[in-house]
Amino acid sequence: MKTFFTRWSIRNPVITVALYIGVLILSVLTLIVIPVRMMPYVQSPLVAVITRTPGSSPMEVETYISKPIEQRMTVLDGVRFVRSSSQQDLSLVTLQFAWGGDINKAVRDVQSVMKSAEGDLPMDGINTRSYWVLPIDPLNRPVLTLAFKAEGWDRVKLREFADNTLVDRLTSVQDVQSVFITGGYRRQLQVIVDRQKLAAYGLSILQVRDAIDNNNVSKGAGVLTQGEEEILVRADDRALNAQVVRNYPILEMDGQIVYVRDVAEVRDTYEERRSAYRYNGESALAVNVIQKPDSSSPQVIARVRKELEKIESQYPGLEFEEAYDNSFLVELIKDSTTGELLISVALAGLVILLFLEDFRATAIVMISIPTTLALSMLPFIPSSMSLNSSTLVGMMMAIGKLVDDSIIVIDSIDRKLKEDKTPRQAAIQGTGEVFLASAAASLVMIAALMPTILSGGLTGLMFAGLILPMVFAFIASLLVSITLIPLLAAFFLKPIGETQGNRKTWLQWLLTPFRLGFEALEKGYGWLLDICLKNREITLAIATATIVLAFALYPLVPQEMMPLGDSGQFMATIELEAGASFERTNQVAQQFESILLEQPEIEKVSSNVGFEMTRNSTYFSGYSMGSVNTASAIVTLKDLNERNRDIWQIMDGVEAEARRTIPGLRRIAIKEMGVDVMATSAAPIQIAVYGEDLDVLYPLAEKVLKIAEDTPGLVMAHTSSSLSQPEYKLEIDRRRAQELGLNIEQVAEQARYALNGGFTRKYYNRPNLRQNDILVRYHQSDRAYGQNLAATYITTPNGQQVPLSTVATLKREFGPTLIEHINGKRVVYVNGYYRKSSPASMDLSMAIAMRAGEELDFPPGYGLDSMGDMTDMMIEFDRLLKGLIVSIILIYLILVIQFGSFIQPLVMMLSIPLQLIGVFGALLLAKQTLSTVSILGIIILSGISVSAAILLLELILTKRQEGVPRAEAIRQAGPVRLKAIFMTTLTTMIVIVRLAFYPETGMDAYSPIATVILGGLTVSTLLTLIVIPIVYTLVDDITQGLAMFKRRRSPKSVTELQ
Repeated sequence: MKTFFTRWSIRNPVITVALYIGVLILSVLTLIVIPVRMMPYVQSPLVAVITRTPGSSPMEVETYISKPIEQRMTVLDGVRFVRSSSQQDLSLVTLQFAWGGDINKAVRDVQSVMKSAEGDLPMDGINTRSYWVLPIDPLNRPVLTLAFKAEGWDRVKLREFADNTLVDRLTSVQDVQSVFITGGYRRQLQVIVDRQKLAAYGLSILQVRDAIDNNNVSKGAGVLTQGEEEILVRADDRALNAQVVRNYPILEMDGQIVYVRDVAEVRDTYEERRSAYRYNGESALAVNVIQKPDSSSPQVIARVRKELEKIESQYPGLEFEEAYDNSFLVELIKDSTTGELLISVALAGLVILLFLEDFRATAIVMISIPTTLALSMLPFIPSSMSLNSSTLVGMMMAIGKLVDDSIIVIDSIDRKLKEDKTPRQAAIQGTGEVFLASAAASLVMIAALMPTILSGGLTGLMFAGLILPMVFAFIASLLVSITLIPLLAAFFLKPIGETQGNRKTWLQWLLTPFRLGFEALEKGYGWLLDICLKNREITLAIATATIVLAFALYPLVPQEMMPLGDSGQFMATIELEAGASFERTNQVAQQFESILLEQPEIEKVSSNVGFEMTRNSTYFSGYSMGSVNTASAIVTLKDLNERNRDIWQIMDGVEAEARRTIPGLRRIAIKEMGVDVMATSAAPIQIAVYGEDLDVLYPLAEKVLKIAEDTPGLVMAHTSSSLSQPEYKLEIDRRRAQELGLNIEQVAEQARYALNGGFTRKYYNRPNLRQNDILVRYHQSDRAYGQNLAATYITTPNGQQVPLSTVATLKREFGPTLIEHINGKRVVYVNGYYRKSSPASMDLSMAIAMRAGEELDFPPGYGLDSMGDMTDMMIEFDRLLKGLIVSIILIYLILVIQFGSFIQPLVMMLSIPLQLIGVFGALLLAKQTLSTVSILGIIILSGISVSAAILLLELILTKRQEGVPRAEAIRQAGPVRLKAIFMTTLTTMIVIVRLAFYPETGMDAYSPIATVILGGLTVSTLLTLIVIPIVYTLVDDITQGLAMFKRRRSPKSVTELQ
């Protein structure tokens, strides 16, 4: 059975070769059709409920919108967190479900709950707009942002063209999920009411609004049948344009109809600007394109470019510039990893040539590696995988094992050839001899990796893209090693008699120094083994000391969720003090953009000022939404090789210059845009200060902020909100209002329209165009400013107009800019960032939380929790460590099955703790952190280390079964396996050394995996070669001693029974 596949492939060489040629063709087709992405797509578990409440303060939004929704959401199963953010005009309630769950079902469940919650909300159709329920997906962000301008176009019509024609055309492109527009001037119908004319007719502004709603109608009136003809009857008086609205009747008065035109001017104009977009400092519209999750970024962007060419040819004067192009980074990462992969294969071939000194044998191995990689790609499409940085790194990590399988088989076949076997016999017997060891090593690697995926959670989903290619490669490698390699060896390797005898080839002459050096190493290894066998106690003491030292080093290694990476892009956000107008924010944003553009390393700046709620977007990422006093920019840097500073030096320089030159900044946050699923703009360090009374809570948060600012390594610390929002509280005289026939609601509603205006219940609809708002408000000269309430009027039920000041006064106060909840508790977040050279996120979070707990006196019901990366890290570290334990158990059980013993596998398992000193030492020397990526490296390393121990101990046991004494068996097996172990170790190290120390752009996030394997493999290989044989002798002594003890007690037991 061990040689069935080998015999079949050698007997059927044409079929075997044809099958592998077919594999190569299919792999090429796979590369053509497989989606290409920057990172594997992982569905976010977040669902948001967004509700617009124009004119409402954060306190009102919290009380009447956010809290009722939160309370309703408690009935849902599987909700991990319920967060809410209540700010002026807007409520955002965010629910976090389990990673890997059915997010579509979660959205449907939330929608169902919201249907029942509608009765709890003040849905009056005017000041509370309909809510949206949508998934929050930080990864489903725009893959392309276009700066859209046009020569000779009216700016309002240009925005309308973008909102309608452009969105429709680009959305129809294959694999485009949605397109949304920001910036520019959005069309709006404004009904500007003249207060004097309104007073002359004894009308209120609300009557004007109601008249528009009552007339803005389009309804079917039935079907009229005339003989053989049916005619549809419709009542259609929609607000198609300003002229139609002007002619809407309000009421009849003394036989005369009062129309809207009699009391108001109707303007077809644009909304009051609350947002703007600029690209490299020039105003434009932002056209944001989001792709479907399972599509390829470069392909989608290429299709969009083709469609843009058609649009430009049909509409002269349009101009599109690519402000942000995701495919650039995708292609850069793909080219980097592909290049690394090719270099790795070439270097692996060089190592093999050094050791084997045979072009034919080296050629066979070099053919097997790309063939194995091609075979491993075939399951990608059935597994719904994409080609991304993770899959390519996974394939690169697997090369060492592929070389290992090939070398073991080639080395075994070479030994059989030296025993005067024919190439065919040598191929069959040599492959059969190592098949079980190779299969066990492959199973060990698979057993080490699969629990990480099966454990679920974020890490299981995040690392599936890296682990599955490795698993596929291990299975493919085993198949190739028992079919293709023996087939090629049987036909291309020559028997000893047909070679040049004792004469050396030019290659062997060339490699003589290396061969002599390695032979000296083998002798030295044999000498060292002899010494260690004679001094077993000292050897074990040294091994124990390394394990103890490893655990002593562990607390010194910084810890974080995901390592920081220089992807060549970062996001910058600034926030002005509360109350800053859009005009002020826009001015400051221009100053900030100038600072960015002055940096020689910066290539593109795509900035958004203020906030605009998009109507046709599936994109939203974050726990709060922007406001009129914020601005953000996505910044693209030049290639890493073309700049003198790394991304963190550039970010710190920009921050310092902005703080020095721009007054009135409440916060500035700049964070690199990573290449992993955790790559969002959210702060990695987040301390949630909780409590009920805002007057107590905010001072506590400020004290925690002070501690955070004093913590070395933390940068850009800030609180999520403050008690600095200027407000006017309208205090209504109830008695006076009642005397005028008004209630509180009537006064408040008329005051809202008097101060700001309001929207009609129905939209401004035109054929084949998206809807726009109809705004009803007083003329600017009639609207109240400051405390001048006498400047505006409200209407009593009898038509009398009275100054608002007769029934109300305004009181200036300061309220919260934002009110946030988590699981029903009010919180203020203290946020911060860190840099690659500073202490890691977990250390900083713990330092702040511990110091705050010691120094601050929290009243009952108040306290703090570490959130941000800390929360996810504790959960995912626990999940990964459990996966590691399961992996170790599975590896042990596989070895028990292979060796038929519960004792011998324990010897091989010792290689796992022996690697830890190298792991933690390498992380400290490289100034890297223990992260989820590092732990994955430890899991991969565990499989590699045990595989080396299997090779060594398996040969020792084989020699013992052949009757060789124990000490001699160890002396013989050690040097024989030294070459195979060294070749595998050296190949693996050469493959990953560039990734560890010289990662390409976007690849440094995976650098800790390479560092862990490099350090751990170096130490574990050296210790395994010495310690495993010594421990084996001790275990063997104990086993023999127990056996002798049982034999001695056996006769006595029999006698006692008699």
